[in-house]
Amino acid sequence: MRHSQKGASFFGWLAVIALLIFAMVIAMKLVPIYMDHHAMRNIITSINEDPSIKIRSLRDLNLHIDKGFQINGIRDVKPKDAMTVTASGNDAYTVVIKYEQRAPMLNTVDLLVHFDETHIVRPLK
Repeated sequence: MRHSQKGASFFGWLAVIALLIFAMVIAMKLVPIYMDHHAMRNIITSINEDPSIKIRSLRDLNLHIDKGFQINGIRDVKPKDAMTVTASGNDAYTVVIKYEQRAPMLNTVDLLVHFDETHIVRPLK
């Protein structure tokens, strides 16, 4: 009588568990980076949507960004290094978010995340 195997073997399950653990370690390294970037994007886009935010000059915009970084607890990226803010016309500003972040993975292997996006900010009056 011949017995056929049903289900996965011990080593099959061990390989699946190892891959899941590897994926979880990568997620634990990358999720905080993407959460900080999402918070940065929200700091900038909230200016276009919230009439209570009063931006009258480039200095006001930079102060708003600095305050947003403090409130959201973004410590790994400095606003001056990650963002370039320029005036572009009447009551309009261009904010370029461009930076890279590294997360150490193994001894000589790092995860590199690159962000590059441009936002046009027109404060509501």
